[in-house]
Amino acid sequence: MCFRWRPLNAPGVTKNVIIATNADGGLYHWHTTSGKRLNRIHDEYNQLLTCDYKPDGLEFLTGGSDNYVRLYDEQTRQEKLCLINGVNGEPGHSLRVFCAKFSKENENVIISGGWDKNIKMWDTRTGAIERNICGPFICGDSIDIHDGYILTGSY
Repeated sequence: MCFRWRPLNAPGVTKNVIIATNADGGLYHWHTTSGKRLNRIHDEYNQLLTCDYKPDGLEFLTGGSDNYVRLYDEQTRQEKLCLINGVNGEPGHSLRVFCAKFSKENENVIISGGWDKNIKMWDTRTGAIERNICGPFICGDSIDIHDGYILTGSY
């Protein structure tokens, strides 16, 4: 469904690594030079529809049909944070999350969107929703952030 290159500046010896999500609930780490699968995370009751790396390569995220955005540690491959609802009572996503991205301008911000016609800006330090934009019906990898602007593609 989605894949992302691990940033070259990520710590570790192995380079040329991608993560890829699958609608069967799998997230895979692949070494592209050798073609070998390095790791598999499986979420049996979820379709994983999006993934992204934090710009420093230390964390990655997934989003999917369970309406959540999950943050993982790249080294341990363990879940660190599940963004369900904002800590201030703001509701999280109510339908599938088709796109979620780390902001390259602020490494503590994740922007996500999907079928619920809401773009959410999450602060990973607090788990809070900082902003909500209503309207875009996100059905694929169609969110980007550049120079303080959010660009979305809508169905």
